Amino acid sequence: MSKSEKTPKSIKGTRTEQNVVDAYISETQAYARYTYYASQAEKDGYFPLKEVFEETAANELRHGKVYLKMLQGGELTCNIPVDAIPAKDTVTNLEISIHEEGDEAVKTYLANAKMAEEEGFPEIAEHFKAIASIEKHHMERFQRYLDRIKAGTLWKRDKAITWKCLVCGYEFVGKEPPKVCPACDHPYQHYMPMDME
Repeated sequence: MSKSEKTPKSIKGTRTEQNVVDAYISETQAYARYTYYASQAEKDGYFPLKEVFEETAANELRHGKVYLKMLQGGELTCNIPVDAIPAKDTVTNLEISIHEEGDEAVKTYLANAKMAEEEGFPEIAEHFKAIASIEKHHMERFQRYLDRIKAGTLWKRDKAITWKCLVCGYEFVGKEPPKVCPACDHPYQHYMPMDME
């Protein structure tokens, strides 16, 4: 190794290491939780939310992998509580998800980024900030779905939008999706409103 090349600073024994461990565990818990919530959304007839929870679970799994790569091995201890909240109805699951994502995005990950910067880990700080912005998007998206469900407008709009059948891909433009998909005969609950992103 030349003198101009530096060995990366070790995170071993730092607060940043502990924050990365906690983030890894938190993300893997979120992956499991959203996978369960996707199943519940399907049971409750909210097929678009099944897709949203599955996509969010995949995002959380990837975040966990990012944090795992930052760790340098060894026996590590987690300092966060285990989320032992069983899947409930979809509305309750959305409320829990909004709280969890807000806690990660607004509080924990931004505080972790600040600590990483203070300890001299700018790349780790950037990851915390970037993932915090994703968690904020998750929170806002969950909130939009929750608001629509509570208002009874998940499958109704004041103006025509595009609706996409999640079974066959048929797209329809209107204020609400067809009661039955003309292509595959599945009921309207299988339509994703394309204005929710």
